[in-house]
Amino acid sequence: MLSGESVLLRLPCWLGDLVQCEPAVRAVHARYREQGLEARVSLAGPSRLLAVLDGLFPAARRIPDERPERDWEGHGTALLFTSSFRSAWHAWRAGIPRRVGWSRDGRGLFLSHGWSPARERGALPLELGVRGRPPRFLPRPFTSDCVELVGLAGVAVRDPQPHLVPTEAERVAALEALAEGGVKAPPSGIILSVGCRAGSAKGWSAELWAQVADRLAERGVGPCLVVTGPGEEERGREVLRLVRDPEGLHLLDPAPGLRELVALSSLARVFVTTDSGPRHLAEAAGASTVVISGPTDPRHSSGCLDRSRLHRHPIACGPCHLEVCPRTGAEHHACMVGVQPAAVVASVLDLLE
Repeated sequence: MLSGESVLLRLPCWLGDLVQCEPAVRAVHARYREQGLEARVSLAGPSRLLAVLDGLFPAARRIPDERPERDWEGHGTALLFTSSFRSAWHAWRAGIPRRVGWSRDGRGLFLSHGWSPARERGALPLELGVRGRPPRFLPRPFTSDCVELVGLAGVAVRDPQPHLVPTEAERVAALEALAEGGVKAPPSGIILSVGCRAGSAKGWSAELWAQVADRLAERGVGPCLVVTGPGEEERGREVLRLVRDPEGLHLLDPAPGLRELVALSSLARVFVTTDSGPRHLAEAAGASTVVISGPTDPRHSSGCLDRSRLHRHPIACGPCHLEVCPRTGAEHHACMVGVQPAAVVASVLDLLE
């Protein structure tokens, strides 16, 4: 299907999904680079997330979401790595003749080439309490979906693992940022990514993060580097206030940008995080990860487990994938509260060894 005509890749709107589709994007770009046509590749998505790909695919055109729909015009093929109705409609409105995507939620009407993802059948796997509204699409790594999507366009993905490599200048800038904060180098090789959106069911409490830092200090591991996302810095300050020895932590404040976080992750030995976008970014940068997972189905993140340790507390109502926990009392946020700091620390020590 891809024979050298211009191609638009509509990238996801979530950080973790964008990182996981990198192998498919890389394979398409490689196909065009072999023909000397990489300038005919366009990457469309939120401008704040397109920054993750800075330094990668340099000849590819960037089309931020903020630009009008007419910037999509003139492409021969659109590969849609989103499930939204809007992206399929925009590709159709732009007059792109070949529109390749997942045929679900009515968007198949605007696709020229679509396929429906596999659906879940049979009984629930062990320790998963919620079946989901039928017919539920099979929970699986997003990378697998993206590999199959570009396969529909005739592109083979030889390496299905995401890779984000910082430039040497970005590594130096990351070290300089640490030095400005009084840190001469990554202190222990351990990064604690403690940020979350206010009220998010995916977030782990500041008290539990502080217990992890205290236990690591007791084992002679530290100091640890604490990072958050932009606008989440107060969570990092709260963790710093709760630890017994503040000298055991170094907080990056203000929060690092996405490319800075890529550089820092490439310097880390272990990256401790919730099951969120920074988790996928750190793994793609080469860090081993310890992941605290609550409302998300672990099957969505089962594609890169050789250097990862996943911790979850199975409960009857999970995984629910809700942004805000609807439970009250002792059941509120139980899937996250039930994850024990001691177990998280044990995994960190295991990976360090």
